Amino acid sequence: MDAVALAGAIRNGAATVQEVVQQAAHAADVLDPALEAVVEVFADVADGPQSPQHQPSGPFEGVPIFMKDSGSGMRARLCEFGARLFAGQIRDADCPLTLRIRDAGFILIGRSAVPEFGKAFDTTTSYGGRVRSTRNPWNTQHTAGGSSGGSAALVAAGVVPIAKGGDGAGSIRVPAAFTGLVALKPTRGLLPLPAEVNELTGYRLHEGFMTRTVRDQSAILGRIGYGRAKNSIHPSSRPKPLYTTDLRIDPPPLRVLVSVGAWGRPGYCDPQLATRIRQVAALLDGLGHHVEIVDEERICHWASMWDAFEVGWIAAALAWQDIAAERGLREAELGGMLEQQNQGLLEASKRLTARDLRRSLASNVKIAAAASALFHDADVLLCPATGESAPLANGPSSLLHDEPFDAWFTRFLNTARYTALGNETGLPSLALPAGRGEGGLPIGAMLYGAHYDDERLLSLGAQIERAQPHWFNQHAPTSVVASNLL
Repeated sequence: MDAVALAGAIRNGAATVQEVVQQAAHAADVLDPALEAVVEVFADVADGPQSPQHQPSGPFEGVPIFMKDSGSGMRARLCEFGARLFAGQIRDADCPLTLRIRDAGFILIGRSAVPEFGKAFDTTTSYGGRVRSTRNPWNTQHTAGGSSGGSAALVAAGVVPIAKGGDGAGSIRVPAAFTGLVALKPTRGLLPLPAEVNELTGYRLHEGFMTRTVRDQSAILGRIGYGRAKNSIHPSSRPKPLYTTDLRIDPPPLRVLVSVGAWGRPGYCDPQLATRIRQVAALLDGLGHHVEIVDEERICHWASMWDAFEVGWIAAALAWQDIAAERGLREAELGGMLEQQNQGLLEASKRLTARDLRRSLASNVKIAAAASALFHDADVLLCPATGESAPLANGPSSLLHDEPFDAWFTRFLNTARYTALGNETGLPSLALPAGRGEGGLPIGAMLYGAHYDDERLLSLGAQIERAQPHWFNQHAPTSVVASNLL
């Protein structure tokens, strides 16, 4: 059952808020030993979801949601970013997006796992005193991805129908692809960032959600997707909401470009995944859209894009030194608190120059304008969400993986092959399940559109969902359905 259906069941009396929330808390308790996706279930919420403190209202009244343990946090709750440096940190106020989530009626039931500072596509941590690695409900030997891996695993397992994530390089779209979910990285500016994020230097960061259906994405965006917080330096007007009834109407014929190329990175897309994307393209062609292969050099000036993205990603680690200094820690103490690959990232950040940072920021306008130009004569770009299936948990994508940082970081960037463009340019992109491949692991497709064309992507995604319903809202081997927890 997706969030829209669950909210309807609560409204019509088929279920109570207390029943729904306690069932989710119980499912988390039973399944988490296998998934290691939960940081904390809020006992006070699970015990009394309809107390005055937690009284819900709004279109999603009573629907439980897990919040990624980074980004937009909650008043009087821990927000630790998977990091020893932030262990014990408590938010003193709800972030702007959190306020909107509450206003929509959701019950914020707990925190989901995240790798240290959200810096990996594998959610493995050791800051809690032991190594915990979030597992993929489709095959628990494999990762659920990162950095929103905990949220992805909980939704894919059916513990909750929706969870909040965050996306700085693909961190909601890659886990969605690995676990068979839907995830929208919205146009830059549609959802507010955490209160402390500098919008000038943090423009690659986006908040978002992971769901089992397209209509949940549409419903949540229609409710809360109306621009940044009032104190934002980048306000945006509220778009016309796309209501669920609109999703039942097929979009008009669209001009769809298709690419499974290298996108400026070494290596290539796994042939199995590339074949599936071509099958999605054939599906769209059969649905009446005009589909054509695009030369990947038309999409972006890749050398500039990857240079800017790499510098920006590394530079973010400079903030750790400031935070450590504020807490009276010496530089050597900070290094000892970090996971292995984040130690390498910190050292790389110290080698950056002011000229590197200026170049990274200054080139963004040119990069975004060039990518936007692609949509002057096209409506949608279809590509893989990732170029690989989910690797082993605590494997080569883990921050704990023992290898030189440069080799690890190259692999990280290769995993972001198809997603980083959206972070650098602010273009919206929608990750969709596209069935499963060898070994039963999910495959993800992705749609890009022009700025503020989020509605068009959702409309096309809903058409794909109608045409291939067996790709969506499926029950993984490790789930509430498989474990008879409903």
